[in-house]
Amino acid sequence: MPTKLCSWDCEPDEAVYSLYTIGNVNEVLPGITTPLYVDLASWWDYYWTTGIAENLGVRDLITIKPPPFFNQLGFLGGRWTISISFNMACTATWTVEGSNAMLSSFFEGGDSITAEASGDKARATAARAIISEHWRGMEALRATGDAESRERYASSKTRRLDGLTDAEIAGLIDDNTRAMGRLFETHYYVSVGGGEYAAGLGTLLGTHWPDYPAEWVTLLTSALRNVESARPGKAIWDLSRLIAARPSLAAEVSGASADEVMARLAVPPNEDWAAFASAYRAFIAEFGWRGYRESDPATPTWDENPHFVVSAIKVDLAAPASADPHAREEHAAVAREALEAKILAKVPADAQSAVRDHLHLTQVLAREREAVKANWARCSRAYRPLARELGRRWAARGILAAAADIWFVRLAELQAVAAGQDDGVALKAAVAGRREEFTRLEGFTMPDGVFTWPAELVALGGAVAPATPVMHGLAISSGIARGRARVILTVNDETDIEPGEVLVAPVTDAPWTPLFIAAAAVIVEMGGVLSHSATVAREFGIPGVSGIKDATRIIKTGQEVTVDGNTGTVTIH
Repeated sequence: MPTKLCSWDCEPDEAVYSLYTIGNVNEVLPGITTPLYVDLASWWDYYWTTGIAENLGVRDLITIKPPPFFNQLGFLGGRWTISISFNMACTATWTVEGSNAMLSSFFEGGDSITAEASGDKARATAARAIISEHWRGMEALRATGDAESRERYASSKTRRLDGLTDAEIAGLIDDNTRAMGRLFETHYYVSVGGGEYAAGLGTLLGTHWPDYPAEWVTLLTSALRNVESARPGKAIWDLSRLIAARPSLAAEVSGASADEVMARLAVPPNEDWAAFASAYRAFIAEFGWRGYRESDPATPTWDENPHFVVSAIKVDLAAPASADPHAREEHAAVAREALEAKILAKVPADAQSAVRDHLHLTQVLAREREAVKANWARCSRAYRPLARELGRRWAARGILAAAADIWFVRLAELQAVAAGQDDGVALKAAVAGRREEFTRLEGFTMPDGVFTWPAELVALGGAVAPATPVMHGLAISSGIARGRARVILTVNDETDIEPGEVLVAPVTDAPWTPLFIAAAAVIVEMGGVLSHSATVAREFGIPGVSGIKDATRIIKTGQEVTVDGNTGTVTIH
């Protein structure tokens, strides 16, 4: 067994699964993750992988082991990582003929990450029939998950914990982990379905339009309307318009700090502030669970730390009316629908139904993927009050040095102390050691793209400037834009971006989307054409390029750059 890169890492079974990447998942959970959530995520990964294998009737064809073993999603070097090999094994069970290029929609790696067809065509056909039902019924599955996710999060905010024992709280944590498994099972179905249909869309276009432009695939999955991860950005824009319609209020908000804004929202000094406060409360009721690294319950939510939201409102206040995301989305939707009509006009009558059906499912699955992701991320936030209550209690008893140290406790330790089977005397020293390790690991990452296990940590350092001013990446959202670069590494506090600037980020997820409204374009270091950053960039109609390695270190804030979302190039002027 190779030496672990991090003491709370999962244990890969390199004899079965050897290909890994931090691409795609790193946009959802960037950086190092604390030990407690690593253990929780490893267990819900085990629950959902077992669930899909049993649902498809292929449990005997896929090697799945309980934690600390690595199945589909695990942690290497302290970072969330996905097993490409496991994904290959899964998709092979329902791939009837030929290879499956679904994975290339999410990850970098080309032909090395295609899955071979199942050796048993009859079983593959049966499994595919089951998974196809999930794809066609995804809107209903999403709605069911949405209801459970919202109920769990709401309960976590209102539940009285002071009357519960430690063991009862530990039981609630375990119950939430099983719910996470159910919700992520739906996320798997929609992700692989969306990837397969997006990959197949190119093949279908080539049948009737042999020389079609490469950007057509991204255009056909753009501006799908009501995409979940675009909603926070649009809601913040709406708040800014409410303020902009009241000139004196707009002047006060623009000149106030985030703390001053929040103080006036708590006790509105006049009718304008009261209207703002009412709209802000509605915003927090719907989106307050979000925040940087929003699937990680160790990090604060927008309702706890509203500084980013306030700064995003102020950015939108300074933006011109042309930045209106609703209008831009509608403009992009009209362009998409015109392209659809153009394509269908050339499709023979006997193929019309099949093409329309394929296009419809491609778009539905792309949209619903963002919604089901929100479902499990929201449910993950339900861990936070439970863990924080144990941290508060154990810090008061002297078991932990501080309440926040609960995130550095391993799940088995938490369960043992909560059950009274361990006095927790050794926890302080163990936590101190893990905190030191966490800090050290922040200076490293895992290899780029697809890598094999065993692997070594890669030190984060200053990037070397490119040999030419033109860098090549992956086109994820069509269009061309030029502007000053604005490099932003996190969105966990106040963040500034001027209207018309180009957002340059390591990765982006739903909490970043308010910045897309003012941005002329977006550049990210990793992510495929169905990554969250790609989906939202297309929804707002701004050019986007991913896969620009070290973009946040090569490009400097203030530099003029051109982003070509048609060809996947970024030019530094």
